[in-house]
Amino acid sequence: MNDTTFPSLQQILEKSTTIEEVWKNYIDELRKQPSIYNVFYANKLEEFRRMLSVEKLRELEQEFQDVKEYLRTISKEYGIRIQLKRRQKTFISINQKIRLYLLKGLPLDRINDLLGFRIVLCTGTKDNAETVRLCYKIMNELIEYFVMKRGCLLTEAEPILTESIATNSDQDIFIPKTRNLIPGFENNVKDYISTPKNNGYQGLHTIVRKPDGLVFEIQIRTMAMDIRSEYGCASHSNYKAEKYEAANIDLDFSKVQIQGFKALENGEIYDSVFLIKSGDPFNLL
Repeated sequence: MNDTTFPSLQQILEKSTTIEEVWKNYIDELRKQPSIYNVFYANKLEEFRRMLSVEKLRELEQEFQDVKEYLRTISKEYGIRIQLKRRQKTFISINQKIRLYLLKGLPLDRINDLLGFRIVLCTGTKDNAETVRLCYKIMNELIEYFVMKRGCLLTEAEPILTESIATNSDQDIFIPKTRNLIPGFENNVKDYISTPKNNGYQGLHTIVRKPDGLVFEIQIRTMAMDIRSEYGCASHSNYKAEKYEAANIDLDFSKVQIQGFKALENGEIYDSVFLIKSGDPFNLL
C-alpha cells in the first residue's frame, strides 16, 4: 500500500475548536477521499468515537469499580498492594496506529485498545521469578473472572509488530522460561513478559469484549516493569518514535486552538483532551 495517502490532519486541527470537532471533521474529510483505505480509516475512527459517548464511558466507569473491588480480594489473597489506573488512548496515537496497520496490510478490527485499565503490582524495583509468576497468576484470575463470571469474550491479541525482542542480557529484565497462562487462552494475551520488546518493555495485555459490545484493554505489570515503561529505557515516547516512523504525523501544535489544549512557548504541552497525551477519560465531565 505504498500509494496510500491520507488527508491533512494539520488543517483539521487548525480549523477545529473542540476535540469533538476534530473527530467529526477528520472522519468527514476521510470519507471525501476516493480511497477504500480512507473509508476503512474513517469507519474505525467512527467506531472509536461511539465508544467515547457518555453512555459508554458511564458503563466503563462501572466496570472500573467492579474490577477494583475484585482486585481487592486478589490483593488480600496474595498479600500484595495493587494499583489500578485507567486511560484513554490519544487521538494522534489512534491515527498513527490505524495508518501503520493500513500500511502493513493488517486488519483494523485488531485495534481495540482505545480504552483500558492498567494494573501495577507493587513489588520491588527489580523482578525475579516470583514477581513475574504473580503477573501470570493475576492475569489468569482476571481471565476466569471475565469469562466465567461475567460472560465476556477475550479477543485475539494484537499482532506484535516489532521485529526483534530484548534478551535477559539486560540485568533489569527477567524473562521466564514458561508463560504460565491458562491453556487455550495463550492467543488471547499479548505476552511481552516472555517476549519483551526490543526496548525492554514487559507486560501482559488482553482485550475484553462484554456481551453488550463494550471493549477495553487490560494491562498487567510489576512495579519494575512500570518504572521502566514510564521513566526508563522502555518509555512510551521513545518507543512510539521508532514504531510509528512509517506512519508519523508531523504537526505544528502552536497553530492549534482547541479548548483544553495549549502548546506553550517553552515547548511544553498542556493537554486535557487527550489529543497527544493519554489520560483518564472519566475525569472529563
